[in-house]
Amino acid sequence: MKKFTFFTALLLLSIRAMFAQVGINADNSAPNSSAMLDVKSTTRGLLPPRLTHTQLNAIPNPSDGLIVFCTDCGASGTGAFFGYFGGAWNSLLTCLPPSASVAGIHTPSSTWIVWNWHPVATADGYKWNTTNNFSTAIDMIGDTSKIEAGLTCNTSYTRYVWAYNTCGISAPLILTQTTLGCNSCGQPITDSRDGKIYNTTLIGSQCWLAQNMNIGIKIPGNSSQTNNGVFEKYCYANVDSNCDIYGGLYQWGEMVQYLNGASNTTSWNPVPDGSVGGICPLGWHLPTRNEWDTLIVYLGDNAGSKLKEAGTSHWEPPNFGATNESGFTCLPAGMVSGGGYAAYFQWLHSYAELWTCTGSDTHNDWMKWLWSNMTAVSGSYRSKVDGLAVRCIKN
Repeated sequence: MKKFTFFTALLLLSIRAMFAQVGINADNSAPNSSAMLDVKSTTRGLLPPRLTHTQLNAIPNPSDGLIVFCTDCGASGTGAFFGYFGGAWNSLLTCLPPSASVAGIHTPSSTWIVWNWHPVATADGYKWNTTNNFSTAIDMIGDTSKIEAGLTCNTSYTRYVWAYNTCGISAPLILTQTTLGCNSCGQPITDSRDGKIYNTTLIGSQCWLAQNMNIGIKIPGNSSQTNNGVFEKYCYANVDSNCDIYGGLYQWGEMVQYLNGASNTTSWNPVPDGSVGGICPLGWHLPTRNEWDTLIVYLGDNAGSKLKEAGTSHWEPPNFGATNESGFTCLPAGMVSGGGYAAYFQWLHSYAELWTCTGSDTHNDWMKWLWSNMTAVSGSYRSKVDGLAVRCIKN
């Protein structure tokens, strides 16, 4: 038994010496003296492990120098060699893939989320997905924001973003956000287009903005608002601070954003099927004449008093009966008459005129108005070229 053990030990030593270097050579030649592993062939290559990007990131505790082929990495997702060093996976090219982005501040509502992330200096673009799968992700090109609608209220969502360039892709940025509650009216909302914040109020079954819309760039009252792809507004007396307090004033065509050919001098054709978003934030729409009437009927007698901001900070005295018990906080924004022509501003502090989107004829539309010395809400026609305030109602 002792003799067997002795020869076994000699055999093991011989094997260790033999395999100090390893050669896999088609010509049966010895390995090169400088290599621990020498592979020689004129007909075949060396094939390293092949992993997807997800599998690559799932390797536990990778060691520096580990090399694999990532099957869905690279700028086009067709694959790239990657090595692990410096605490990260890096493309084995002359340049490096971008680092992962950093999450921005997301904007939720009850049924949609605006996802935001910060740009990466070395990225050529970004991909976004609802699952941790780069190969099926949506290419956002250079956008760092994604609007996702059709969500469920009071629900937590997780999304994924990858930065990419010609050298490869980053590790996934994991985004999380919860939609607002199912009865979230009364909470402020943020307009994802310009970051402005609006209060909201629930009146009966309707959810209204509690402030006038104030989106767009200011143009002079003697210039017409035009269909140029840019939101435009008038500020009373051409003073910016009046827009900050009372909101913008909009011609009818600008308010509906020229939907179906509508303008200040034309009717839409065809008549829209469903609500009209116009200048309203995502998830909100312009109120119809019927929706205004529903609001007034719900409030009953002295509806104007219940809609007007109380006191005389903005309304001129006497501001009859104003209680604002509805939370609507109607302000006397005045109007600009004949915007774009012989325009003149009038009735700031005493009068509020608010558009409906129920087109009455080619040149006029319905509006609702409240007066400092009245407790009711009245309605009448108004020329579409006039600039009035706008409220929005939730979808």
